[in-house]
Amino acid sequence: DNWFDENRLWNEENKDYEIKRAQMYMVQGFVISSYMLGIKTLVTCLYQQMITRNRYIRDTYKELDISELPPGEVLQTAWNGEMIFVRRLTQSEVQQTNALPKTTELDKESKTMISDAGNSSVVCTSAICTHLGCIPVPYLGAYKGWVCLCHGSVYDKFGRVRQGPAQMNLPFINNQVHGTILCIQEQVFPNEPSIFLYV
Repeated sequence: DNWFDENRLWNEENKDYEIKRAQMYMVQGFVISSYMLGIKTLVTCLYQQMITRNRYIRDTYKELDISELPPGEVLQTAWNGEMIFVRRLTQSEVQQTNALPKTTELDKESKTMISDAGNSSVVCTSAICTHLGCIPVPYLGAYKGWVCLCHGSVYDKFGRVRQGPAQMNLPFINNQVHGTILCIQEQVFPNEPSIFLYV
């Protein structure tokens, strides 16, 4: 009959209730932290999803699998209503093109960029000649880049004009390489492949 009283007295003497109270506080803190972490994760996912909707615009975003594009080859495709070139360069091609004299560059203002693709590099440019809008032919000319057969403009493998009548480089197309996926987009900021996010 006196078990409850004895147990209460034992707890008071040994201050076991303080230990249990501390344990309860710890458990409550853990539960609240878990809820807060879950809410933060949910908000982050929603925010990233909203950004993705703005990033991946159907007409200005394209993904290409370049695993079947051998280094040294050129792919011509359509993007955003225009023709573009995707050129996969070997390391030796990059070194040779970088070693070309600056004096033969006709357009020193426009910037060209190459994307790292592991043991190779990728150049993505417009396929429209900057003279009168013809489509240059790859692998031709002294620089083995592109030659416009309409009027004789010559471009190197980075799309830089080396011989007129064209006076501007082939326009650079913004892109990033993620593994074997080439992401082409109009926006300047980096863009992860959609298949990485949703598959």
